[in-house]
Amino acid sequence: MNYNPKVFIHYSWDSELHKNWVLYLANKLISDGVDVIIDFYDLKLGANNTYFMEQISTASKVLLIMTPSYKLKAEKRISGVGYEYQVISSEFAKSISTNRKFFPILRDGNVESSIPIFLQGFLYLDLRNDNSFEQLYVELLKNIYDEPINSKPSLGKKPDFVNSKPLPKMKTVKDILELGLSRNQAKKILGKPDTDGTVVQTYWSHGLELFYNKHSPNKIDGVLAKRQPSGISFDYEINGIFLGESFAEIKAKLGNPLNWGLPNTFTSYAFYKIDSRFLTVAIWRDKPDKEYVDFKIGTAYAIAYCEEYSSIACEPIVAITIEQIRFGKKLTYLENKPKEYKIDFKEAYFKEEYVVFSIHPFLGGGYMVTILFYESGILLDFWLYDLNWSNLVVRMISKRTLDEFKNADAE
Repeated sequence: MNYNPKVFIHYSWDSELHKNWVLYLANKLISDGVDVIIDFYDLKLGANNTYFMEQISTASKVLLIMTPSYKLKAEKRISGVGYEYQVISSEFAKSISTNRKFFPILRDGNVESSIPIFLQGFLYLDLRNDNSFEQLYVELLKNIYDEPINSKPSLGKKPDFVNSKPLPKMKTVKDILELGLSRNQAKKILGKPDTDGTVVQTYWSHGLELFYNKHSPNKIDGVLAKRQPSGISFDYEINGIFLGESFAEIKAKLGNPLNWGLPNTFTSYAFYKIDSRFLTVAIWRDKPDKEYVDFKIGTAYAIAYCEEYSSIACEPIVAITIEQIRFGKKLTYLENKPKEYKIDFKEAYFKEEYVVFSIHPFLGGGYMVTILFYESGILLDFWLYDLNWSNLVVRMISKRTLDEFKNADAE
């Protein structure tokens, strides 16, 4: 039986860009069978504005698109947003403990600047990053249709306690950190992943991302522990250290790092080698975003543990290489002699802050990692090749400008 839920979208006219994004969301929902009520289509010249607003009560779901302007208008009861919010807060209060109707969606700003105080204690969907829109859209759609995010397995049979065989040893979340487990083993331990790509799986319920060997895509070769969009962080130890620990605590356990990476004012990387595997700890250098207020300056907000040939090893290897170039140290991971690279390692841009622009498999084997240096707009492409599928080396480094990249992309 077809079911078309009726959904009211409540938002503020912040800008043309914001209105276009809301319209895009509305059209996508309509294409997936959702009967959307929105002023773009349902409020015409001469129409009864009060009647339109009161359709909030008859809608099965209401999406609240949160921005700083939305919060201001809602709390100050300004314009249509203020009137609609008055209707919403009144109806919301009647079912505050069993809410399945009102869905807060954070589009811009942060919790304090964009979400009205009344709604700050409720779970919200974070749609600020367009790169994660598609996977989070599926979660939103399931909530609209009242479908479970994770399906409950079928009820099994009662065990035969008389003739039962000894139960096999159950693997736990900690076994994931041993690396080498298969996808099926990971699913048995962690459940169904929230995103299930060829190389990366994400588990919001555990604060984990699992990385798989591209040559043998059924084998875990790396894990990344950090806070997921669900708000959950990994709470087990990884080689004796935990998220949220200070670097002083980490150093007391693991000693001084093998290398450092200092990409920008917000992050420093401490790199360790443990039994021929990489352990990378990302540490806050500046005041964290308000979303991460429980992470303090000088504490770990992400931990990666992987084999030397894993795709997640690319970033630490490139960061180590840049740091070695900055201080004139021996370049550990270059496959060839420095003079064989068409790069002047004494260029001033190496001292600038940078960000990892992209990491992707390269047709010639291995991975291509692109670094953007903020101030000069220089892009460096690092080709990391996995020798004998055992360890990564920097085979090539090429240089281009951000303008060249934009022009090539336009063509």
